[in-house]
Amino acid sequence: MPSTYALVTVRVPKRVDVWTAPSLAKDLEEKIQAGITIVLDLTQTQFIEPASANVLLEGLVKSRARHARMTLRGVNPQVKVVLEMAGVLKHFRRKCSANHSS
Repeated sequence: MPSTYALVTVRVPKRVDVWTAPSLAKDLEEKIQAGITIVLDLTQTQFIEPASANVLLEGLVKSRARHARMTLRGVNPQVKVVLEMAGVLKHFRRKCSANHSS
């Protein structure tokens, strides 16, 4: 695995729902590659449907399989609750915890 990772920021849309999730998934698919750290910038994201939150988890799984990294930035309290309820946030936290311990 690479010792340094290039940063790529992906701005998550204001709303993540059944209409916007496929576009976000495609954007992530195109950017995930070995040696990349993808920062999912949720600063402007105000709404995430629980079912559509899985696009973030699927991106995380693909990034691990391709020896890339993925982190979250700018998660507001409302979105955080949805990500926790959907079971997505704990997977990102576990990855971050593993990174800090190495």
